[in-house]
Amino acid sequence: MTVHAARIARTKVRRRAPPVAVGLTREAIVAAALEELDDSGLDVFSLRGLARRLGVKPNTITWHVGSRDVLFAEVVALLLRELAPPRDGTLAWQDWLRALFARYRALIRRHPNAAALVGAGIVSNARADCALVEAILATLAEAGFPDALIGDAYCAVQAAMIGFTTQEFARMPDDLPGWREATRAHLAAVDAARYPTLARHLPRLANRAFILRWQNGVEAPLDSGFAMFTDCVIAGLEAKLAAART
Repeated sequence: MTVHAARIARTKVRRRAPPVAVGLTREAIVAAALEELDDSGLDVFSLRGLARRLGVKPNTITWHVGSRDVLFAEVVALLLRELAPPRDGTLAWQDWLRALFARYRALIRRHPNAAALVGAGIVSNARADCALVEAILATLAEAGFPDALIGDAYCAVQAAMIGFTTQEFARMPDDLPGWREATRAHLAAVDAARYPTLARHLPRLANRAFILRWQNGVEAPLDSGFAMFTDCVIAGLEAKLAAART
């Protein structure tokens, strides 16, 4: 090997060497990413910002974890790891689903900036929580859903678990004071002659119903709406199950 060839070989070895970050692990990066997401929000989140939090260079993160999408999938997996309620036979299937929905809502209340990531990001499927999927499917099977319907019932449960909460904890605008004032003014100016039903109910709906609010669930949780939504979903599943048995 010539001197020139040896230098090229050494350069290639150096380029392939992993970035140095003593003690940094994949798990630590994912945990820090969740903290960064909590602090900055999904729109602002960047690998560069996460690297600053960890005191490393961005390529150190990509070497340990991979792309931004892979990192988000890992964050979702971390969030959902302990979500499923215990399946110890103490809860009827309806109560188990109620507990599942409530646990997910409590999780997103603690991490509202992750609502859109879990609800709308199909990249999270790259690290699908098989334990959660298994728990939901097993609960539905034990409830008596036939094989032909269990996939549809599973989709209904997943959509119910994520959908209401994702909307309840939707991202707030950047110009929050101005946006809130504009929203209040818009609702105060509702034409009662044109929208009589809305005008009649607006005093009890303002800031307590979807579309008609200026705060999200962090400051103004929609507890009673969530309870009714949960009851409706479970009643629908019960009706489908009863029809399948006839």
